Amino acid sequence: MNRLIAAIIGMAGLAVIPLAADAQRAPPPPLPEIPATPVMSGATYPDCRYDYRRQDEPFDKADATNRCIERLDAYHAEVLAPFRLRMIEHQEQIAALYESQVMNDFDYTQEQADGFFAAITQEHEDSNPDGRHMATAREIEVRYQEDRAFLQERFCRYSGTCANYQRTTETAERDRADGTEQRARREEEEDGKNACDTERAGGGILGGILGGVLGDAAGIGAVGGFIAGQFAGVLVAEIACQLEPEEQERMAEATEEVTQQEEVGATASWASPTRSDVSGSSTVTALTSQPNGASCMDVTDVVIVSGEETRVSKRMCRGPGESRYTLAA
Repeated sequence: MNRLIAAIIGMAGLAVIPLAADAQRAPPPPLPEIPATPVMSGATYPDCRYDYRRQDEPFDKADATNRCIERLDAYHAEVLAPFRLRMIEHQEQIAALYESQVMNDFDYTQEQADGFFAAITQEHEDSNPDGRHMATAREIEVRYQEDRAFLQERFCRYSGTCANYQRTTETAERDRADGTEQRARREEEEDGKNACDTERAGGGILGGILGGVLGDAAGIGAVGGFIAGQFAGVLVAEIACQLEPEEQERMAEATEEVTQQEEVGATASWASPTRSDVSGSSTVTALTSQPNGASCMDVTDVVIVSGEETRVSKRMCRGPGESRYTLAA
């Protein structure tokens, strides 16, 4: 019946208007795809940190550490840095995608727009420097910084070209791990050989290398010049040559402490500020007075290095009217 009415209206030249029930809204278009998350290059991180240990000579070791540093820097420049840039570009791309294609396109339903915004927001957060997409890069960055600092120190250790390089407890542990601790000790002994092998007599050091001008056993005129303040002049060569400068100062301070007590049995202990396996003590074992007013005491020094104990006795004397004991010849 409706079709007949429509036909009649059409023949009369009137427009046919579809009924409201027949009207249908076009389906919304599909949302754009979020670009794939960048992934790091498949290049393998250079595992060359300990390659230098295959070498025997110090300069060969230094050369090997330098080659590894170059490989690490190349990996950082060619893999890590570009990956961070690609991740930044990825964040910019997904933000622009929402703004240009979804945010103001009202063909999408509100539910679609909200869902797409939530998805790209999460992707953006995951791509931040502290996000989960950057977890591997962060781990490798930490490893790179640690490896490079380690190798730089080892390069300085074996090349001998770095100004102000000093051994520490940590670098001594590295020497032991490298199997070069004995070499390190020999090098240190060689550096101090002129001082340690200078004329010795009765356990004392003659001249002005480790001590000042030493008096006789009675302490008359036993006023010596001091190196590094008051510390030198109370060290005996047999022990001093085993110690680093900071340790020599600690030992000298212990001697100063017990001489000030002027009491048999007085003891002062010390520990190395740089090496965990080095310590010692000074103990007064005898005390005598001279008719002229001078005083002398016997002091026993003990030094323990890597479990090996060295024990040396020395005589400290103070002339009439003097306030400080000095090492007697």
